[in-house]
Amino acid sequence: MNRISFAVIINFVFFSLSFSQIVITGQIKNKKGTALSYANIGIKGGKTGTISKVDGEFNISIPDSLANDSLTFSGIGFNEKSFLIYTLKDKENFEVVLDEKITTLAEVRISNRKLKQRKLGITGRTPMMFIPTKSYQQNDILEQARLIQLKKTAKIINANIFVLSESMKDVSIRLNFYALENGLPSRRLVEKMIIRKAPIKKGWFSVDLKDEDIYLNEDFVVSFEYLPSEQRAVVFAAKIGAANSFVRSSSLGIWRKNQAAGCSIYVTAEM
Repeated sequence: MNRISFAVIINFVFFSLSFSQIVITGQIKNKKGTALSYANIGIKGGKTGTISKVDGEFNISIPDSLANDSLTFSGIGFNEKSFLIYTLKDKENFEVVLDEKITTLAEVRISNRKLKQRKLGITGRTPMMFIPTKSYQQNDILEQARLIQLKKTAKIINANIFVLSESMKDVSIRLNFYALENGLPSRRLVEKMIIRKAPIKKGWFSVDLKDEDIYLNEDFVVSFEYLPSEQRAVVFAAKIGAANSFVRSSSLGIWRKNQAAGCSIYVTAEM
């Protein structure tokens, strides 16, 4: 065997090893055996993730190089569970059961004074400025988010994001509310599944929250989580100089700050 052939074989072996995958399939349920739809599954702070289907089933491929990391399963209203990835190797029909989270509702004081509605966030946009985003993997999510600052307790009436993309088919978008810790979104503040399914058209995409009874009394981050569909990339309007805008492109992945411009997102709050 000549040196060239030997080098080709060695390179092929290393190439194959570097792209070998751990495939994990299964279903996520609660203790009653009910399937959990749209649960986030991924490596925290990483670029590998997916989301469960309507029937709770999931399928995720993870590079062998990440075998010593943990795979985390997270559902709204449930406590997270994590497993070392190498212990899940070659697992088929792996059943994950999440425990319901016990939450204490914050006290809400009702005043008899007349409340006013205010728009908080970025209500405008810079022409020709946009933020294109897409998920790292085909069956994963992407999230655009913005910090909303509060001076007093408020009821959230709606949440809005300006979309530049067009889609004739229905897409699903989930709304999330997070606390801000160390300058980035962190734990959930609202344990509610809020999903809207509709075609995307250019303009403000608005989620009506009047009947959700969402009261917040601290600064929070509101996010629009684009759930997997045939249209992987979405383009959002932005405004130059609008700070405190965030994005992540993988379930449970790391949040990043939008640098040059902030995504056009605002909420209407009654306070």
